[in-house]
Amino acid sequence: MRRKRQRRWSMIKWLLILAALGAAFYFAYETARQLARIEVEQLEDRVATLENRLQDSGEEKRALRNDLEATQEKLAQWRQRYQQEVPEGEPAELLDLVRARLEEGVSADRLGFVIHKASTERECTGGPVTKRFIVQTPLSTGASSSVSFASRRITVTAGGPSATNAQGQPEAWYDPSAELTATFYRVGGENEQVKGKLPINYSVVIGDQEHRFTITEGDNRAFARVTWESCAYP
Repeated sequence: MRRKRQRRWSMIKWLLILAALGAAFYFAYETARQLARIEVEQLEDRVATLENRLQDSGEEKRALRNDLEATQEKLAQWRQRYQQEVPEGEPAELLDLVRARLEEGVSADRLGFVIHKASTERECTGGPVTKRFIVQTPLSTGASSSVSFASRRITVTAGGPSATNAQGQPEAWYDPSAELTATFYRVGGENEQVKGKLPINYSVVIGDQEHRFTITEGDNRAFARVTWESCAYP
């Protein structure tokens, strides 16, 4: 009997041990399963968040791309409009000249008439005639410092700085590379001046005639040459 009881107790003990081990394994398994489920849910939430952000980013990129394309198209339209409406180069210079004449009191009808009558073919009846004269400097004065054209109705003179020698001292003749001041004296009218480097081109209008002058460097270092011709105006 005693041996039976011992065997029974031993069996019960092993059953209890096995039950405890089973419970421990079950607890460990259930805990691991819960942790895995939580991790999976967190990862799934993370994936969903990233997918939403990626989608939002794609939509934002598309919106930015569309905005950029629309802005570039508008910029191209304004550039084209600017080029069409804002003159540059010679048209801009002509527009500035027209504005200046209007501010001086010349009527728009008069300017329109002159522009309308302007022609690429010049009707010149006088000249060309070329004469030479001495360009005045701080060290030169006297005769041959002016020439006249159009039956002496217009007289031309010019002055400028002296040329310098190797020692930097001024000479009696002018410096042809420097800026000169040309003066056009009109009989019974106002004098007109223009400044610039050679060659100098200038026109004096008297009535229906335009007197055109071109001043260039002369053959002699003290002289300049001026060529005149008279053409119909406008």
